[in-house]
Order: sequence, then structure tokens, then C-alpha cells
Amino acid sequence: MTQAQSTPFLARKRLATVIAVVGLAVVGGQLARAWPRDIQVAYQTGPEVRRVDVDIVQDGKAVVSARFNRATGDDGAIFHKLSLQPGQYRARITIYGPAGRGIEHSRPLTVPAEGLTRFDLRE
Repeated sequence: MTQAQSTPFLARKRLATVIAVVGLAVVGGQLARAWPRDIQVAYQTGPEVRRVDVDIVQDGKAVVSARFNRATGDDGAIFHKLSLQPGQYRARITIYGPAGRGIEHSRPLTVPAEGLTRFDLRE
């Protein structure tokens, strides 16, 4: 192969490499936006709360559900680590006191969230 013949071949090879790299960057960027993020939520309640039920809802469907039981007199926050795709969600939270009566709360949740998301549910 002569020098004149190899130059177009090398140019096409370089162009193909550039196109492949750009394509991978675009696809990687799209996947990174849809990849689930780990977030942590804290539910702050009073000492009278015995149980907390949580449903994380998107487009009317629960995508994550959790139930937390608490010991008598425990008034610390309940920490919940979860993995969600980026987007807008609604946290439906029901807290139950010693009589078993539930009080419902609803809070917006945006993923990704910076740091700890806190929901103050004290009455």
C-alpha cells in the first residue's frame, strides 16, 4: 500500500473512532440520567408514634413501600435508604399512635436529592 492510499484509510479509521467515542458518550449520558440513585429519607415523629407506613408513589403507582415499627418512648428519626430513578415522587406516609388510629401525610420527593431528605411528621 502506498502512502497516498493509506492516508484515506487512516482518516476513515480516525473518523470511525471519533464517531464511536461520541456515540458512547451520548448513550452513557442517557443511561446515567435514568440510573437509580441512592437517597436517604428521615421521618421525624413524636414519641407516641408506634408504626410508620410509607409508600413512595410515582404516576399513581407505589414504587417502594416500607413499614417501620417503633418501641415505646423512642422519639428519634426513622432513617430509610432507598434507590429510585431520577424524577418526581410523592411520599404517602401514615403514622399510627398507641390507639392504632392512622394519620396520613403526603409530601413531595425529588430524586436526586442533595443530602438527607427530612419529613417532619410531628403534630
